[in-house]
Amino acid sequence: MIYSLSGDDDFTIRETLAGMKEGVGTPDVRDVNIVTLDANVSLDEFTANASTVPFLADKRLVLVEGLLSKFERGGGGRRSTAAANGRKELSEWERLPLVLTDVPETTDVVFIDGRLNASNPLLKLIQERVTAKTFNPPGPRELRMWIADRARSEAAEIEERAIQVLAETIGSDLPVIASELRKLALVAAGRAITAEDVDGMVSYAQESNIFASVDAIVEGRVSEALGLVHGLLEGGSPTGYIITMIARQVRLLILAKEIGARRLSTGEASQRLRLSGYPLRKTLFQADRFSMERLVEIHRMLLEADLAMKSTGADDELILDTLIADIASQPSGGRPVDTRA
Repeated sequence: MIYSLSGDDDFTIRETLAGMKEGVGTPDVRDVNIVTLDANVSLDEFTANASTVPFLADKRLVLVEGLLSKFERGGGGRRSTAAANGRKELSEWERLPLVLTDVPETTDVVFIDGRLNASNPLLKLIQERVTAKTFNPPGPRELRMWIADRARSEAAEIEERAIQVLAETIGSDLPVIASELRKLALVAAGRAITAEDVDGMVSYAQESNIFASVDAIVEGRVSEALGLVHGLLEGGSPTGYIITMIARQVRLLILAKEIGARRLSTGEASQRLRLSGYPLRKTLFQADRFSMERLVEIHRMLLEADLAMKSTGADDELILDTLIADIASQPSGGRPVDTRA
């Protein structure tokens, strides 16, 4: 089978891949039957890997990360920085549909990407031979259902109020919610997870919620941004701490933007950002969505708000709320409002 897994919900994509990997032979031969190729793979290299039969197993899995995203026209895929600098010529890949036709039944090929447009030229070229699945983060209603289902997967029940608190505290950051539910299931030890249980773990969720706050603030989702930040405040985080953490994340995004412009490898990005795993992937993904000018502007506004808190008698929460509204109401840029006025 040939699959395309794409979308902004990286967590569910990775869990889907984990399930596919589990189906590839016994553990002792699994590694030799799973191949991961990056976006710079050539058609010849891809063909050689896709046409190879399994070794001492019934199934072989070939994963191709970011290839379709390279053909995005300024889209939101994981590697859209490369796309913004010019679309790769399709000539090398014109034979891909024929190659996919000849892939053995014992081999599954999976193309893994971020958000893809329907007009993606390589996807259109192979769409008749590919089972395409799109994964997007759940909306508010779907998120509550997701939390309840996830709790059941941990052999735990969760009260409705606890679901609400968890959603309000963490937002739609699925990896963090999954991690917290795993801990909460152990805490509950057979009984239903309560809102009090969730409150006891707020400190674990607060820093992870900075990612969601930055997304909401910079993308102009004013109500969600205010809700996320007030969730941090209600959890005991000082206003100065929140501004410091958001400013830190924006600085990381600026550095990640520079790394993307220089086309450094993921390993080099990890060293320069001092991040790895999910925080690294999330930071690189966020940086890909914003312009450098916008990030620099937001950083300046954060510094001005921090100075206003330290040098004026204005209410800190009012300054913070005004700052968030000013940033979020100008998603395309513009002159920042002076928070010291």
